[in-house]
Amino acid sequence: MKVFFEKYGFKMFVTLLLAGLVVSVFFWINQSPTLPVLKQAPNFTLNDLEGKNVQLSDSNGKVRLVEFMFTSCPDICPMTTFNMVKLQDELKKSSQWGSQVQFLSVTFDPLKDTPQVFKKYGDRMRIDYSGWTLLTGTEAETAEVAKSFGVLVQKMPDGQFVHTVTSLFLIDGSGKIRKIFAMGDQMDNQEILKSIRQIADPASK
Repeated sequence: MKVFFEKYGFKMFVTLLLAGLVVSVFFWINQSPTLPVLKQAPNFTLNDLEGKNVQLSDSNGKVRLVEFMFTSCPDICPMTTFNMVKLQDELKKSSQWGSQVQFLSVTFDPLKDTPQVFKKYGDRMRIDYSGWTLLTGTEAETAEVAKSFGVLVQKMPDGQFVHTVTSLFLIDGSGKIRKIFAMGDQMDNQEILKSIRQIADPASK
């Protein structure tokens, strides 16, 4: 045995060292990079469907996914909400829904999106209100909130809206914007879910 180690010990040591290096590199490559802080999210006050004032800061401590939309949108907005419902269902599986993660949808068409219309939209899309708040206000208030987030909105003569398609904001528990996602068919739900879980629970990549 002594002869064996004298003959092969160094080779075994080098082999184990290289194996350890390979494993370390593998885990380093596959680690999710820390999401950068883009900026502090503007705090705002709007109304929920019952007319109660809701501030963004009310849900501090939770990860927020904030969507700007309007219910009569023919394509991007309903597709975005549909994808968010899929995210909702995944987060419910891990018991993060409502407890660690909150979704907020802000309409910038409050004249059409009355609380009744907005609620019907939410019900139709299968929104779970235990972790999702629908927000409205006056047209000026919702336009100002969208503008404060850098969302460009223009009302067209026919009453429809055109708006920035990057109108989906990931906000951490201290109110900092960590990522801005494209909406509609450009959404990558796996990327969004991974990002949500990364800042909801940094130990979970």
